[in-house]
Amino acid sequence: MGDFFVICFLSSVLSFIFLISFRGLCLRFNLFKSQKGIPYIGGMGLSLSFILTYLFYVLRRKPELPFELIWLITFSFIVLAVELLDDLKDFSLRTRIIIQLLLVFLFLLYGKRIQIYFLPGWLNYLFSFLWIMGVTHAFNHLDIADGLCGGIALIISLSFLWISFICREFSLVYLYLSLSASLLIFLFFNIPPASLYMGNSGSHFLGFMLASLSMYGDYATLTHTIKLPITKLALFVPIFILAVPIFDTLFLIFIRLRKGILPVKKSDDHIFLLFRSSGYSTEKALCALYSFTLIWCLVGIFIVMGKNLVSLFLLVLALAEAIFIISRALPKIEFGS
Repeated sequence: MGDFFVICFLSSVLSFIFLISFRGLCLRFNLFKSQKGIPYIGGMGLSLSFILTYLFYVLRRKPELPFELIWLITFSFIVLAVELLDDLKDFSLRTRIIIQLLLVFLFLLYGKRIQIYFLPGWLNYLFSFLWIMGVTHAFNHLDIADGLCGGIALIISLSFLWISFICREFSLVYLYLSLSASLLIFLFFNIPPASLYMGNSGSHFLGFMLASLSMYGDYATLTHTIKLPITKLALFVPIFILAVPIFDTLFLIFIRLRKGILPVKKSDDHIFLLFRSSGYSTEKALCALYSFTLIWCLVGIFIVMGKNLVSLFLLVLALAEAIFIISRALPKIEFGS
């Protein structure tokens, strides 16, 4: 238990120092600043504090880290570096997509993939590729308001932390713990009114990291150490945990296609913005999406814990809230003829 407090404390302190320092440097030298004059370097600060803290744990405890986990963390920082350059240079959409496709392809050459034992290897590879690309872009789409992407990422990270603890995968426990502490400190700078943004580098880093890590857990394979009570539902645990970013992106794609807009084009049809236009304050809209995220995450957690009735009740509640959100959002959308 002592390691838990050490990791939390170290990650929090480092995150605070990095975020304060990077924010000051950006303001002084006029770097990475939005049109509002707010620096968008937060992703670099939280990611550095996360990795240095986890490196401290590795050097302290010397766990036997699988190569796939080392590869995953390494590639997450390659994604961070590339997107940081994008923040600085503002790549074209075509260049951005080509680079991201190449990075995911290279990562999956040696990274751990989705492992559904009754599917052929090539189909697991394809699902892994689409999963990482989709979730990474989903987090980028969420980064449209103060506190939104960071808060949802924190809830998701804490949920995977709890699942890793249940499964006794302690290398992942300390990794998620370090990431969660860094995200928590970042939120102090990012909650409305924000004094620091995470930028494309931060949102892509979080999306890639959480998407890749979610595949790392063997939720329903023949070699899983825990006998899950409902194996078929266990396959969907990562989808339940990451349901809100996925739901927001699918909703956005549907609305844009319905309007005759390409999904890659920008529009104000995000669920959060539709909540705001329907009369919700920023704080209430954030709380609504935080609670929506928490319910879906609890569905996944209770499935892993074997609480069938509780997980079923929460699943029905989550679906009901999804219907409520759609019913609130759709009337605010003006479709073309």
